[in-house]
Amino acid sequence: MCTKTKIINKFKSTIEKNNLIEKNDTIIVGASGGPDSQFLIYLLNEVKDYYKINIVLAHLNHLHRLDASEDEKLVEKTGEKLGFKTFIDHKSMDDYAKKEKISAENAGRILRYDFFRSIKNKYKNAKIAVAHNKDDQAETVLMRIIRGSGLDGLRAMDYKNKDIIRPIMDFTKSEILKFLDEEKISYHIDYTNLETDYTRNKIRLEMLPYIQDNFNSSISESIYRTVNILKDSKEIIDDVTNFKYKKLVNQENGEYFIDVNLFEREKKSVKRNIIRKLLIELNGSNQDIRMVYIDDIIELLDLKNGSQYVFKGYSFFKSYDKVIIRKNLNNKKNQSVKFELGEISFGDFKINSYLTENTNVKPSRNKMIFDSKILSNNLFLRKRKNGDRIKLKGFTKKVKAVFIDNKIAQIKRDNYPILSDEENVYAILSLKRSNLYMKNDNSKEVLVIEVTYEK
Repeated sequence: MCTKTKIINKFKSTIEKNNLIEKNDTIIVGASGGPDSQFLIYLLNEVKDYYKINIVLAHLNHLHRLDASEDEKLVEKTGEKLGFKTFIDHKSMDDYAKKEKISAENAGRILRYDFFRSIKNKYKNAKIAVAHNKDDQAETVLMRIIRGSGLDGLRAMDYKNKDIIRPIMDFTKSEILKFLDEEKISYHIDYTNLETDYTRNKIRLEMLPYIQDNFNSSISESIYRTVNILKDSKEIIDDVTNFKYKKLVNQENGEYFIDVNLFEREKKSVKRNIIRKLLIELNGSNQDIRMVYIDDIIELLDLKNGSQYVFKGYSFFKSYDKVIIRKNLNNKKNQSVKFELGEISFGDFKINSYLTENTNVKPSRNKMIFDSKILSNNLFLRKRKNGDRIKLKGFTKKVKAVFIDNKIAQIKRDNYPILSDEENVYAILSLKRSNLYMKNDNSKEVLVIEVTYEK
């Protein structure tokens, strides 16, 4: 069997083993003009009829190198030769990095994937194929070890991650270059890959060769096997985490709740995985989720009632036997609004008020009844203030104490509408009303205020 046939069979095996491509898919190839990218493009061309796929090339010129136009020309030429539709755009990764205050390397990655997805959205059944190889995987693992990654990070890159596929991850760089040379396929070398300005380049050019020369000549293969073992182990851990997560974390009306008593019975490793899963759900990805955040939140569960921790726009709040997690509210929103009949939204509540001559209407916690004479006052809805008191039958009580008696978490208290005028608190809507303007036998008309929770 010739080398080309072996390579193609190995390529198809990777695709099928990892379910990367289905018939009639459109594959958007991240085409850089480099050897890995050209290798991927030509292999996809070899199997396009077998899988009945549509191949599209996407090249983003980062305007970072003087010879970047040569990459662009090669991608155009490759597209023309193979008959593939080719999209090309130009965006400066250096300008974007400066604007967003991030590294140029990260800026380039963000711009590339935004560009790829803008093309993907033009097609049905589309996937983005990128040309990471086995050596890239080894570099990624070493880089994450240096940065102090957890188990998820050490699993490194997956063959498939949502809309991204990596079909040549089973090939080493030497295999790729040998195939390109034998098949006389042109490629362009990015000279910035030969500079040691970036961490990944230092690992590629200095660390890996040193390990290969002095410790293990097959380090990439060894790391590859280790990654696969870690992936298998992670599947078991994920199964346990998902099972425990469903028992300990509840979601209702846009908020999350952790049962403190049940959570405290778990081993620390389980606790960490549960919190990590929650943070990924809140964050939308595992990016920038550090162990210190996870441990800080676990520590919160041991702290006194009322303790709080903020993570990326979410507040974790210890409230009695629960930790409540909710998106932070804009404190300036709905500080005070004039009370008027009809519908009003306040925080997470929808308030509907009306007058009726049916004085027999039954009150409830979410339906408060007042004598209509209350409307002679300058009423408004506002958030609670320090020192607020509400008049009850025979005594007054601090509004704070009402919240405490009803076990309302502090994080939620600012969200409750207070019905008041300049002097009196008439109600904490949906919680407690005062004894002022009570309906009585002389009432000819009553004000009904109904409250529903919108979230």
